[in-house]
Amino acid sequence: MVKKTYWLTIHLILLSIILSFILKGLFSPSFIPRFSVTASILGSIILASVILIFVFKPLKKHINSLTVFQEKYKEAKNLLEKSNKELDEKNGMLRKKTETLIILNRINKAMISTFDLGKILDLIIEAVEKELNFDRIIIFLLEDGTLIAKKCTGIAESELEKISISTTDKNNFIVQTIIEARPRIYIGTYNNSLPGNFNELYRDIKPELMASVPLISKEKTIGLLLVDNIITQRKIEERDIRAVSVFTNQAGLAIDNARLFELDKNFTDELKKQIEIAKKKLEQAQAQLIKSEKLTALGKMAAIVAHEVRNPMSSIRAGAQRISKKLSDDDPNKKYTRYIMEESDRLERVVKTILIFSKESEPRFEPNDMNKLIKDVLFFLQPEIKKVNVRLIKNLEPTLPAVNIDPALMRQVLLNIIQNALYFMSDTEIKELNVATLLDSSNIIVEVSDTGPGIPRENMQKIFDPFFTTKPSGTGLGLAICNRIIESHMGRIDVQSGLTHGVTHGAVFKIILPTELNPTSVG
Repeated sequence: MVKKTYWLTIHLILLSIILSFILKGLFSPSFIPRFSVTASILGSIILASVILIFVFKPLKKHINSLTVFQEKYKEAKNLLEKSNKELDEKNGMLRKKTETLIILNRINKAMISTFDLGKILDLIIEAVEKELNFDRIIIFLLEDGTLIAKKCTGIAESELEKISISTTDKNNFIVQTIIEARPRIYIGTYNNSLPGNFNELYRDIKPELMASVPLISKEKTIGLLLVDNIITQRKIEERDIRAVSVFTNQAGLAIDNARLFELDKNFTDELKKQIEIAKKKLEQAQAQLIKSEKLTALGKMAAIVAHEVRNPMSSIRAGAQRISKKLSDDDPNKKYTRYIMEESDRLERVVKTILIFSKESEPRFEPNDMNKLIKDVLFFLQPEIKKVNVRLIKNLEPTLPAVNIDPALMRQVLLNIIQNALYFMSDTEIKELNVATLLDSSNIIVEVSDTGPGIPRENMQKIFDPFFTTKPSGTGLGLAICNRIIESHMGRIDVQSGLTHGVTHGAVFKIILPTELNPTSVG
């Protein structure tokens, strides 16, 4: 275009020069200047018109082309901006999904790395609440045909116990989720109703605001995830269900593994516990066997010694008695014969005690009122109680059932323990004897406590050993016999010394008898 304009201009200039020479030859010199000026002006106008015609017409066309190109450019720019915007939105969605997948992957790894069921359930609740944007979540696990609520968010923990669901109620959509093993959205129809015990929690729930997603492990439904948007009123869509399902597939496996691990752990712990109990019982049985063998041997030896001592002592006492009868009352040797007879009598009592200890008699069980037995013993000991000036306190349980015991042997136990308490309070300032009967779920308890000096710690493990005593004239067999009698009644004697229930005591003896041996009751 520029090239054509260039040559056109040159041709016009040449044409003007030629025309000038022609006119110069035709007209007079005086006419030429005036004409040349007019011709120049006219030529310039014609030249300019020609230039404008030949130059601006293409230029206009070019300008129009540029205008069209600009419009197309703007349109392309708008399309590009729209594409960029859509691309940014898709990138944002992809980034969000990537972040969600990263979080879910982290949670999945955390679930796989632990076998703590409570921790796994907490991770599931956290993921569904924060990443999948539901208002409230409840995790149900299937146990013996019942869906038990285990964890929740947005709902008080105290409400969980009220919303267990029996799988026999097949009209509600939650049970249908378990039966069909697929997610369901609550739509509120007759055959898609809520369980009756959900009325309070979900009174105002509307259709499409609640959904249940099964927890599946190894093609078996082990529970479900119940979600709702009752607060935000955002309807639950299929894409929400798909997002939850991707997560619950891994969650179901983690829960199942944790439950299997917990079951195995409980079994192992119980097995260890039973082994420890069996081991302890075996050790106790072994110790008891050794003790029994020792006591049996000791009893036999004691019986032999007692028999060998008893006969000579009887002769000695009889001789001293005959001599004493022949001596006058003012004879100074009379007191020695009295000493011999008194010591002979004391040795006779020791021999009787040894013989009782060496003899293993079987108890004769019969129903007895323990309170009445205690009252009889205390009445028998009333002179000794008054002599020591002891204050007696009785707290006997009036509803105590009858106890199957050997009354003679139990009387012997009570006498021995109470007499010991009286003996050790003889020199104390405060003298109180407390006798009580108690009843718990599996035992009848007789408690005897005093305000004496108590039992030294180093002697606590020895008091039931044969021939151990702290009395100057004691045989050391009283408590050993008491312990043997109570053990023959399938009971035990617990001993404490010092502070009991906030009250200072000397010693506290508790005779504990199992209620299994007490089927009858006292009217």
